[in-house]
Amino acid sequence: MPVLLLSIDLEDVRDWVENGDKYQPRLRINTERYLEFFDRIGVKATFFVVGSIARRHQELIAAIAKAGHELACHSDTHIQLDKLSPREFIADIKRNKEAVETASGQRVFGYRAPTFSLTEQTAWVYEPLAEAGFTYSSSVLPAKNPLYGWENFGEGCRKMKSGIWEMPMTLYSWPFFRIPIGGGTYFRIFPRWLIRRGMKDAIRKNLPITSYLHPYDIDQGQERFMHPDLDGNRLLNALMYIGRGGVLHKLVELKKMCDFMPYGRYMEGWLQTGIVSCNDAAKNIDTMESAE
Repeated sequence: MPVLLLSIDLEDVRDWVENGDKYQPRLRINTERYLEFFDRIGVKATFFVVGSIARRHQELIAAIAKAGHELACHSDTHIQLDKLSPREFIADIKRNKEAVETASGQRVFGYRAPTFSLTEQTAWVYEPLAEAGFTYSSSVLPAKNPLYGWENFGEGCRKMKSGIWEMPMTLYSWPFFRIPIGGGTYFRIFPRWLIRRGMKDAIRKNLPITSYLHPYDIDQGQERFMHPDLDGNRLLNALMYIGRGGVLHKLVELKKMCDFMPYGRYMEGWLQTGIVSCNDAAKNIDTMESAE
């Protein structure tokens, strides 16, 4: 069955908003809502956690681990890669990994760059990631993008020279642009028929469907404020609040099309057999699960 890699980028958007602490803290209630929902539909996810969140909410991270979900890294303070020197990046991932492993009691093997800021210009990070004990990354948006994108990366998973496997975002191509159909704002605002079409396109190509959501993506009670990285654009900020009530319903529908699993579980199919295609990875997972 086709595979959807389910993930939550566990970050508190208030941390990058001016005077953000005056707004209601919503991270815990939204994360607990995800946990209840995942338990109800019987799926596991990967939580890519910012280090400062792991230190601030150790009990919540422990609860995620206890529920059987995978914990992974999402930088220590959510600074994009092109704003860090190699020395600063090494210190960042060390703090991030230590915080998440301490809070969860799990070994951490996965990494996601803030804002998908891993591009051709910042590909040097793969070496320190490998040295720090990571085995995979899901940090590349393989297309042109107003923020960050690696246009020529390709659609499929790739083993980089460092040994790190990169699992890029799943894109759906339209005549003039390509969109990460399983991610955040795009997942919220686009209609269900378009998301299904994008998923079916990935399935035809034997690609895993990569996804990312945030705590605020399901939060209909969040106060209104200007979100970061939008340069004060009111139209783009309005999009940040659209479609939040439909996210969980869309996931229920997609579960009829795909097996949901954590990124690390999918990677076991790669690492245990040395396979060379995404389709073979999915087949190997089916074999492993049949034997359990």
